[in-house]
Amino acid sequence: MSTPLRRFSVFLLPAAADAAWAEGVIRELAGRYDLPSFAPHLTVCSGSYTDVAELQPLMDALAAAAARLAPFDLVINGIGTSAEYFRSLFIEFADSPELAGLHAAAWGALDRQPADEFRPHLSLLYAELPLAEKQQAARTVILDRQRLSFDELRIVVPDPAAGWGDPRHWQSLFHARLGQTAGRVRAVLFDFGGVLAEEGFREGLFALAHRQGLDPLAVHGAGMEAIYRTGYVVGRGSEAEFWRVLRQQSGLRGDDAALTATILDRFVLRPRLLAMVRSLRAQGYRVAILSDQTDWLEELDRRFGFYREFDRVFSSYRLGKGKRDPSLFDEVVGELGLTPNEVLFIDDMLANVVRAESRGLRGILFESEEQCLAELAKRFGRQREGA
Repeated sequence: MSTPLRRFSVFLLPAAADAAWAEGVIRELAGRYDLPSFAPHLTVCSGSYTDVAELQPLMDALAAAAARLAPFDLVINGIGTSAEYFRSLFIEFADSPELAGLHAAAWGALDRQPADEFRPHLSLLYAELPLAEKQQAARTVILDRQRLSFDELRIVVPDPAAGWGDPRHWQSLFHARLGQTAGRVRAVLFDFGGVLAEEGFREGLFALAHRQGLDPLAVHGAGMEAIYRTGYVVGRGSEAEFWRVLRQQSGLRGDDAALTATILDRFVLRPRLLAMVRSLRAQGYRVAILSDQTDWLEELDRRFGFYREFDRVFSSYRLGKGKRDPSLFDEVVGELGLTPNEVLFIDDMLANVVRAESRGLRGILFESEEQCLAELAKRFGRQREGA
């Protein structure tokens, strides 16, 4: 079966003060027509990919461009409208050498030619409305500035099902601040379940559901809700309470010990990932686990003894907060005594990678062992023999 194409765009984002103004205009217009709001941005380029590794040259080019460029202003030519959905009502900008350079660098990294003429703009409304109504809406926008300042680049992807039409589900794969030179990575944080090991929580719940004739996706969803709602994953609840709530919500049957054993048995360590951990450590990088896990992580270490491979282990059960709280990343970076851009974070959940990147960490979205090992090898070199 062929891998489906996914879409992406490179966004240039306005600096804080101008972003706040544009967000206010976008929210007001969206509310007026009962449409979803979206983050203000200027689209530098767009395209498609099948594997996120294909975007690495683009990420490298954008990081290099961001390091060279200071935040810059674009002169506003005026407000425009069109019949196009994504150019319904927008701010038009004058040509800029900085923007032209970014546009050329992005397309050069993709080794493609743009299909359309580059018309730099910042949309204020996405709407299926008659052009006359869009023009009327444009006349209500108070344009109280002559230029906008921009200071950040992002690669953004839409929801695979909803596409660009639902901005609520856009997610960022990469970001870089203009004028901020990326420092050398000094530490790598690995998620446990789904990266260093098979995702035992999901696979165990799937196995229990199949065994008992229940819907696996429903049981897994109920399990994710219960482990957070009971506080077990952040050390404020118990295993017994977690299973009690999950039985009630999903219809699972069985005693706590048997259910837990099914989960723990599905956490199978990935030897090649652990070999990479040893290689990184041998090269002088600090390596750590950062996992939303209960005290099951400690039980798994008693079985397999993998803690010794890491400089630090950060578990939500001991920290009292999980990766759903972006401040966790600030605290972990502080514990390591590093700056955010000196830390690389690897996770199999895009939302967690996005949160880490929003706090300044670098991120890799784990999609497969081969993809992850290839990305790490590209950044740090091949594993040392015997590591």
